[in-house]
Amino acid sequence: MNRLDRISALLVQLQSRPVVRASEMAERFEVSLRTIYRDMHTLSEAGVPICGNSGIGYSLVEGYRLPSLMFSKEEAMAFLTAEKIIEQLTDAQNSNYFRQGMDKIRAALRAVDKQYLHDMGDTIAVYKSKKTRESLPNLLQTILSSINDKLIVEIDYTNVDENKSKRALEAVGITYTHPNWYLAAWCHLREKYRIFRLDRIDNIKITADKHTKIHPPLESLAGEDSPGCLKEVIIHTSKEVSRYSADRCYYMGLTEEKELENGKIEQTYMAYSFEPLARWALANADTTTVVSPAEVKDIIKQIIKNSDL
Repeated sequence: MNRLDRISALLVQLQSRPVVRASEMAERFEVSLRTIYRDMHTLSEAGVPICGNSGIGYSLVEGYRLPSLMFSKEEAMAFLTAEKIIEQLTDAQNSNYFRQGMDKIRAALRAVDKQYLHDMGDTIAVYKSKKTRESLPNLLQTILSSINDKLIVEIDYTNVDENKSKRALEAVGITYTHPNWYLAAWCHLREKYRIFRLDRIDNIKITADKHTKIHPPLESLAGEDSPGCLKEVIIHTSKEVSRYSADRCYYMGLTEEKELENGKIEQTYMAYSFEPLARWALANADTTTVVSPAEVKDIIKQIIKNSDL
């Protein structure tokens, strides 16, 4: 990246963040701290009112607004792609907020680029899985609001076995793993961190009660629900079955694949329910065997027994 592009990128960071740290920018642009200091001085000399506080970082003077920035065609197409994804894979209210933001982005484009986006709009399509249940219309924003305000939420939840329960949760964050969104939260009922599928939340309400504890980062909770909700399943299959069933395997909770010395593929799943995996293994019985746990094998035996009746 040349100096002009870097200074322009620094200007974007100053517009979009309350504080910009020189060390973070030096790492991001792979330059020295001294280079960042010189770049900030250049912006200041150009009339951009920058405040610099030692040990804190740089920020724009409160109340100062810069003119709208122009986007490249590539950046505009990235926004268009994101719009298509968000429209299909988030709830209605969140999609509407993003659409409003996209209207503002389009307003900042030159006429030629607006036409380009319009012409390219039909060349990108994102399709929602027909198996995914519809979530509540403003679920994502409600959860994020509760996290920001550190307030407990109460939900009505239906688990994979169709059992219903009421939960008081301290939300930590939301994640997306195709084809579902998940909520990571401290569950007062279980007194443990748990993962909840958003499309299985039937009702949600933010309470006036504050969080009772300081929660760890979202990424540290990966797999926290495994002992109580997710269970490990190990299957051996052929390369052909693994290759042609990749999407379905991922949908069922595939987390790891490795090739064995005998040429077979060992798959490790973290599954909420054993039956889909049991039926998949049975459908590929000529090439696929269940290694563990025994419960999956028992389900297969029961399916075979019932089919003989």
